[in-house]
Amino acid sequence: MAFALYSTITLLAVIYFTVRPKVLNTLELTMIFLVVMYLDSNIMDFVMLNVKGIVLAKSTAAHFTFYFTFIGLYPLIIACCIDHIRKMKAKLFKVLMILAAVMSIVGLEQGLTQLNVLTYKNWNWLYDFAQWLCIYLITYYLHSLFRKLVLKELTH
Repeated sequence: MAFALYSTITLLAVIYFTVRPKVLNTLELTMIFLVVMYLDSNIMDFVMLNVKGIVLAKSTAAHFTFYFTFIGLYPLIIACCIDHIRKMKAKLFKVLMILAAVMSIVGLEQGLTQLNVLTYKNWNWLYDFAQWLCIYLITYYLHSLFRKLVLKELTH
């Protein structure tokens, strides 16, 4: 059930992201995906293995659902948000967009706990929020540095 639900959500997100016009180029999108996956996988490994804060269910479907979401859906949400932010001028809307993206990821992770894919032991949604906000801010900062570097190289 969880795999079908989350694969459908991911498919809809991929279709939305594919058909809409984007400001970011392919190289920037690849960099964002790699940074988000790297940060999330390292944090989740630390939380699952060292802190024992999150326990993944034993079924294969639960494993596929978990990895499918954090490899595909969560980086896509962050990439979409960064792309939307590049188009916006008002700082208030940028902050609201960031909070909406982070809260949507936290909400999707809460859905995984409700569907018994994940079990929180020494973890809660506030830690999830802090984790994803940090991942988002680090990704945004690295993307800004990457963009400056590319523009600097193109002008030379």
